[in-house]
Parts: sequence; C-alpha cells; structure tokens
Amino acid sequence: MEKDSINGLKMIRYSAMIAAIRLLQLLAENSRAALQECAAMKKRANTGLRLAIIAGVLPSVSAASAQDVTPMPQTTGQPVVTAVEVIVTGSNIPTSEEVGPDPVDTYRREDITRLGVRSATDLIQKLPAATGSAINENVVNGGDGRVEINLRGILAKETLVLQDGRRLAPVGFAGDTVDLNTIPLGLIDHIDVLKDGASAIYGADAVAGVFNVWLIHRFRGLELYSSYGNTNLGFANDAGEERGYLLAGTGDDKTDIVVYAEFYNRAAIFSRDADISSNADVTRFGGPDNRSGAFAGHVGPPPSLVPPGGPDSFVYQPGLNGGALTPTPHAYQDVAHDPQYVPFASLPREQQRFNFADRTPALPAVDREYLYGSLDRKICDQYLELFADFKYVRTFWDSAQAQLQFTPDVWTDVTHPFFITPTGYGFSVPIQNPFNPFTVAEYTSPGGFDPRFPQSQSSAAPPGTQFTTFVRYRALEAGPRTFKITTDNYEFTGGLKGNLGEFGDYFKTWNWETGFRYSEDSRVERDGGVVDTDALRQALLDTNPATAFNPFGLNQNSRAVIDKIFVTTHHLGRTSLTLEDLKLIGDLFNLPAGPISFAVGGERRTERASDQPDALISSGHTLGGVTFASTRGSRDVWSIYWEVRLPVTSPAWNLPGLYSLELDYQERFDDFSDFGGTERPKFSLRWEPIDSALTIRATYSEAYHAPTLSDLFRGPLVGAADPVSDPRSLATGSIVATNLSGNPNLQPETAYEWTYGAVITPGKWWSPLQGLTLQADFYHIDLRAVTVQLDPQYLINHEDQFPRQVIRGPSTGPDDAFGPIVLLLLPEQNLGRIIQEGWDYELAYSFDTARLEHGDCGTLTATLNGTYIDRVSLQAVAGGPEHSVVGKFGGGFLGTAGGGSFTHNRWYASLFYDGPAGSPLAGLDTGFIVHYIGQYWDIKDFTKDGQGRKIREWVTLDWMLNYTFNFAAPAAQNEVPGYAKDNGKNGKVTGIKDKNVMPVSTAEYSACGWRAWLNNTTITLGVNNVFDLAPPFVAAANENGYDEQTANIKGRTWYVALKKRF
Repeated sequence: MEKDSINGLKMIRYSAMIAAIRLLQLLAENSRAALQECAAMKKRANTGLRLAIIAGVLPSVSAASAQDVTPMPQTTGQPVVTAVEVIVTGSNIPTSEEVGPDPVDTYRREDITRLGVRSATDLIQKLPAATGSAINENVVNGGDGRVEINLRGILAKETLVLQDGRRLAPVGFAGDTVDLNTIPLGLIDHIDVLKDGASAIYGADAVAGVFNVWLIHRFRGLELYSSYGNTNLGFANDAGEERGYLLAGTGDDKTDIVVYAEFYNRAAIFSRDADISSNADVTRFGGPDNRSGAFAGHVGPPPSLVPPGGPDSFVYQPGLNGGALTPTPHAYQDVAHDPQYVPFASLPREQQRFNFADRTPALPAVDREYLYGSLDRKICDQYLELFADFKYVRTFWDSAQAQLQFTPDVWTDVTHPFFITPTGYGFSVPIQNPFNPFTVAEYTSPGGFDPRFPQSQSSAAPPGTQFTTFVRYRALEAGPRTFKITTDNYEFTGGLKGNLGEFGDYFKTWNWETGFRYSEDSRVERDGGVVDTDALRQALLDTNPATAFNPFGLNQNSRAVIDKIFVTTHHLGRTSLTLEDLKLIGDLFNLPAGPISFAVGGERRTERASDQPDALISSGHTLGGVTFASTRGSRDVWSIYWEVRLPVTSPAWNLPGLYSLELDYQERFDDFSDFGGTERPKFSLRWEPIDSALTIRATYSEAYHAPTLSDLFRGPLVGAADPVSDPRSLATGSIVATNLSGNPNLQPETAYEWTYGAVITPGKWWSPLQGLTLQADFYHIDLRAVTVQLDPQYLINHEDQFPRQVIRGPSTGPDDAFGPIVLLLLPEQNLGRIIQEGWDYELAYSFDTARLEHGDCGTLTATLNGTYIDRVSLQAVAGGPEHSVVGKFGGGFLGTAGGGSFTHNRWYASLFYDGPAGSPLAGLDTGFIVHYIGQYWDIKDFTKDGQGRKIREWVTLDWMLNYTFNFAAPAAQNEVPGYAKDNGKNGKVTGIKDKNVMPVSTAEYSACGWRAWLNNTTITLGVNNVFDLAPPFVAAANENGYDEQTANIKGRTWYVALKKRF
C-alpha cells in the first residue's frame, strides 16, 4: 500500500507539471488581449492594496532596522542597471530577484565584523536560528574542540555544512558534523544560512537547513590583519586572544590567484576565574552540591546506601585539616572505631567534598593555523574555465579535567560481575595493602567471574581476597587529566566549467560545471592522567611499602609508583570524503512571462571513517578514560537531481493580483550502497501580487537522512555519566557506567517540512519608508525515526519505556528496592519523532541623512533578526505520548548531556552609523548590538529544592568602531600657470603665458610618507558584553553552571585590530 501511495504521489507531481505548462501555453495565446483588458483593473487593485499595507506598516517604522539597503526607485535620467544573476543557496538556477522563495540569511564580511565575531563559536552563538545542543569550544567535559552548528536545535547532524556549495569531511573521530574551526574567518566572502530543508538539492543531512560558506576567489592586492583581545577587564581572568592573517591576490581579465595564511591563539579561562563556575557547590544559586565525595581519606558508603541507623561514612580528618598525611596502618579494626576518622557529616560543610571546579578549565587553550590557495583561469573566454583550490588547517586543543577519582571499582568477582563497590562510590582495597589502616574486612571475595560477562575476567579478584570497600581517592599527586587533540584538515577542489553558447544562440544560457573534491579530517588525541587498571591492581595487592600504592594518604605516593600506574593513551581518527559532480543549467524555452529554466546534475561521493584507539583503550583496562573498539566503515552514494523553474507571470507579462508568480520544483534521487535508493521532492512558490515591494513565498519539502557511518559502525564506548540522579535509588550527583555504541540495524530518518512567509519593502511605494524591509517566515518540521543516543538522565527518567537499557544490581536494602544502576546501555537507536514550529523574523531599516536635503550627515542602519520557537514536541516511542520541551533547558533526547535550550525567543538588534562620503568621517563605521536570549525552565531534578525554576533572560550589549583612512587624491587643476612641459622638469617659463600647461594627474594618485602608511588602513576597537554580565545560572548545566551552547563565560571582552591594504 505504501508503494502505491508513493507511485500515486509521483503521478500527481508529473500531472501538475504538465497542467502548469499547458496553462502557460493557453495564457500565451491570449496574452495581448488579456493585458489590455485587465490593465485598468490591475492599477486600481494595486493602488488599494498598497495603501492598505502602508497603513499597516507605519506603526512599525519606529522599531525598524536594516541589514540590506533597498535600492532607490529608478527615476528618469538615471542609467539603467542590468541585474546580475547569481546562484543562491537552495537552488542551482541563478536568479536576479532580490527575494527568493527560500528563507535565506546572508552574512557578508562586514556583517561578521559588526557582530563582533572572534571565532567560530562566537559566530554560531550569535545566530538566532542556531539553538539547542551542539558542541563548541565552551564544552570541556564531552567536547573535543570542534564547533558545530545546529539549526533549529534538533540535532547538529541535521544541518548540512558546505564550502563553496560542496560538502566537507566531518570530524575525524567518526564524526557526523563538520568542524567550523576548519574554515578561516578572514577568508570568508559571505555565508548563506538556508533555514529550510534542502535534501532535494543537496541530499541527506540538509534536514534542518544549510550553512554554506563562500570563500574569496577573486582579490587584488595585499591585505594584512592583526588583532588582539582579552577578557581581563571583566569577571573572567586574563585570556589573551591573538589573530592575524595575510590575504593576497593578483590576476587579470582571465586569471585570478588568491593565497591566504592565518594564525589564531587563545589562552585558557579556568572555572575558578568566574564566580558562577568557581565552586561545584552551587546551592547558593539554587542548584545542587555537585562537589565530589572522592578524595583521599574518605571511607564508607554514602547516606543513600545506608539503612536507617546504620553506620555513616567517615573522613580522615588530618588529611583535610593539616597534620599527618596518612592514617596509622592497621591501628584499629574498622573506620567506625578509628579515632583518626570522624563522621563525614560532622565536618564543616565546605570540607565535606572536593571542589573539582578549582582545577578545571572552562575554556581550554587553542591554537590554529590556516593555509589556502585558489586559481581560476579562463582558457577559452567564457566557454571554458579551470578552477582549483587547496586548504590546509592545523588545530591544537589543550584541555584538562580535575585529578582522577578512582571509580568505578577495579575489582569484580562471580557475584559482582560489574564492580564489588557500586559505581560512583569509590573502589575496594585489599586488607593486605600495607597502607590499609583497617584489620577487619568488609567483604571477602569468592573470586571467579560470571561467564555472561567475559570481559570481567581480567578484573576478577583472587579467591579469598579480603577488602575494605567504599574507599574514595583522588590522585592529586598525579596532576590533572590532560586532553590534547591535534587536527590536520585537508581539502582540494578542482574542475572545469563553461558555457555552451559556441554551439548556437539557443545554448547561450546553458552553463555546465564538473568538479572534484577530496576532503580529509585527521585527529590524534593524547589523554594523560589515565590509570592502567592492571598495574593498579598489582600495586594494591603489593605488600612492599616501597612499591605498593597508597590510596589512603594525601600526596603520599612516590613518582615511581605514580609513573607505574598512570599512563597516556592515544587515539587516532580519520574521515575522508571524495566527491565528483557534474551539472548543467540553462533555459529551455521562453514563455510570455520569461524562460523556463532548468538544472540537472549528478554526483558520486565516497565516505570513509576510521577510529583507532591504542591497545590500552580498546582492551578496557583503564580508569579515567574511555573504552571503545576500533571503528571502520565506508559507503558510496550515487545521486541525480533536477530542478525546473516556471514563470507563470512576471513584470513583463502579468495579470491583476499576479504581478509575478514563479513556481520551482526540485527532486533528487540518492542511491546508498548500504541503504538503497530514495527519491525526495521540494516545491517552492514565489508570488508578487502587486509589484516587487511585496513578495509572498512558500515551500514544501521531504527529507531523507540515512544513518551516518558513526551511527552505524561506532564501536562500543564504555564511559561514565557524571552526575545523574536516579529517583529510585541514587542520590543526586551520582556516577554510573555507560556503554555507547553504533547500531548496524538503524533505519533512515524521514522528514516533512513546509514554510511560508512574506517580505515587504514599502519604500518602493512611499518614499518616506525607503530603506525599510520587513520579513517573517513560518516553519514546520516533522522528523520521524530520529536516530540518536539517549541522554543518560533522560533514559533514567523514562526507564519504563526502555527497560532493557537500564541495568541494575541487587537491592542493597529496604530503601533501595530497585537496586543501584550499574550500567546504562546507550546505542544509537531510532526513536519516535520531533515536531517543531516557529517563526523567523527580520526588520531592517537604512536611513541616508542626505534624503533630508540638509546635507549628508551619514547613514544609520538598524537591524532586528530573530527566531521565535512556538512548538517542540518529542515522541520517544512511535505511537507513544508526546511531551513539549519548548522553553526548557536540556530539551530533547540529548537532555543535559547535550545541553542547550529551546528558549521561545532569541534575537539580536543593531544600530550602526556610517560617516558621510567626502568628509573626515567617511571611513567611520560604529555601532551597538544587543543580543537577547529569552527565559526558559531549568530541570527540576537538579534544583536545590527539587522544584522548577525559571532561568533568567541573558541580554548583552556589544560595541564596535571601525575607522578606515582613505586619503583622497588632490583636486585636479586645469592649469598651472608659469610652468611648461617643453622646458624640462617643470622649469620656470618667462614671457609666455599659459603655454603647454600640464594638469595635475589624479588618476593614479599614491599617498606619500606617513599618508602612505595610513592610507587604506582600518583600525578596529570593540567590546563584547560591555556591562560584564555573567551568563544566567542553570542548575542542570553541571559542568560550569551555565548553558554552554548559548552563552559564554568570557565576561567583558575587549579587542583591537589593525588592517592594512596595499
């Protein structure tokens, strides 16, 4: 039945196209009569509509703002400007229209500068349409230095990133997203953000939209840029930021050559540098105490595992308060009778736990280098052109986490196939260890292992081993855990393009292009401060004090013991993409309203991914690191696509209410080597009912997203979720083991999307509103069979829906009837659906003071750009209940692990001033930008009182000033009396008046001396977050206490820049 439905839909599509063409033919036959008959009616109707719309727009003018200046209406005597057709992201057919059928935001170099963008993270966080969960440089625990963009907040992998209209390789660690840090900011010509599905033209991944970065391929001269910024004038500590680049280009009417080099360095900001993140105990803000109970000298189970009236956990008091650094060995039977230990609860609150935030970076240090070159060469005029470019990027991310806590336990046996001491509560130490101060064992192991879990054989305790359990320890003497990631990213593109006009006039509009791209992302991760569990078990069983490991004392282990236990692991990841494509674009034939245009093309790409851990990681014999097996996979994708644009009416041939009507149809067929074929369409409508001042647009599209190689083939990754809360057993802030893995049985995602909206420029009707543009677009996304790994907290909270994925141990008492969680299984899986609806809006206004006829005082430009999310509904299981996450933090299946928020409203507003031409202020560009992130709800499981709390809005103000020195050539003088050319070197002429006079040349003026150094020099001053406002506290954002996806911890950041063009 489903196949019949699909065939029926295809018949409807083709029938509609045939009917539309036939209608156009009929209209053409009667065009002249229709135009004459309807001209008067059209004039009256259009006048009435214009007046009505202007009346509605007038109240909004006071709030108007602008990004693109609307051209002034053509007046008699002005030269006719020929419109240039360009390719706009979302279509392969070029257009000269100002407004297209798709909602696209374009950010040019000057826009990026005005936004105060200093890095890729800055750029993404300033775009209102980018929301939800996405990794960026603020994410330390779970981050790796990459920067993702997540349009609409669904999943980052649903947004397709392109460079010059072609795909790039994803992150090397078997990733499914492109790292935006591999795109040099100084080389960007403009960025198109398509806020609509585009699978019909670009293929899978383009579910939520497209982020298309266009680089500079034509440049003349030399541009040098240097910049420095810092956070030392705000609440954050000194974090110097350095950036510089060289951009050079040359060429002629046939050749363009561009070369580029850039460096970027930034120091770290530590959590202790900002009040909001300085202490993991955030009860003062309304959150939980996230400090760790793992530190040397803490022994005994937590209160959540102790029955009423049972023994409390104890703390070795000299270890916290000075004095002796290790307890007396074998002094007493057990911790409850040892006077060197005191009850945990008896200590002052600030001493009960370890504040790991005092030792972790909140924004790790980075450095990046870029090299780029491009060549464009016309071989045979416009009929044949060669193009090629090459890019190399090296990045280094230097991060760290607090010293390792020893959990989960390194011992198992036949009755405890996972851990003898429950996960999150320390580990077990043999009584025979010479530093164990207790003589009475709490547990005697029978040894052996459970054959259902063969991996536990290596950690099985020797039969009869006696243990002290629930021993907490943190290796302060070993130093922090370090995570250093080096990336080498390569991209090469080459191809040919041309025009077929040489074969006849009919083919003058036919252009073709064929290209090849190879892209690779290779990463090496080196993790220090990781424990070799085999070596640790040997050191715990060792009875020699000189070589045994001491987990009870503070900084008591020698360097030799530390070096034997702590190791550095290595991990190599590589992804590559090989792409070949061919496309043909042109006009088929002319209709009264214009030509029917088409685009047709094909593409073949090969995707490869590998993730190779060292032997220690793959064996699982580590503590403090992750465990996963090697991953390797590849796929081939063959694609063909086609697009047709039908002009029903146009300014040259129209009817009343149909000044211009344009229909666009796209379809793409993809054949995956591992999933077979799929065909997805897109329909677009662009309608100008009156004239070009009002455009109504709409789209409908379907998307298909095959699982990524990472989704399918990622090897099992054993790690830990920290912290989580289990209402059935665990206390808030517990640690549980996790097992993440790919899933070869995944099914593709499908999506159904539509948009509709309008763009109005009323200044074309009434001159006082000239420069004003208003636009709004509604969007709807219905994504089904969503492929995702569940957030650990989401899984725990919805355990009944996924009972086989929460593995619990035996009950520990009457208050723990369900038993503690020992493992969470988190494979990639197809869940239910996500439905999201909202509005994108923009108000733009540009006011040229010369219009007041009192002289030119410059130009004011204002912009308001935002997104309002009205609905985000999640359905975890197909057919199951839906629940709303809009207006909440951690919404979605990713939950707090991915972070992010679905705040209802997010926008930025700017006001800029440009100095008047021909004055000393001509080079001035200065203004302010306000960034607004609306309120949303915290997760009550993480609040201090377990109740919901509202996260306040975050409103920041940025300021920027540019001044460009541009010394004008001296005014030309028609005559220079008293000097003559024929007297040599401006010799003085006597007796001859006004003979052979030489005019002073201004055509090739070049400033001299200090003017030469300042000419074409731009000085930039800027301050982001002028009022030094800290991000709002989020209780569920347990790493640094704020939403790292939407905010930052930099505080007031100032910067200066110097740019010189030769």
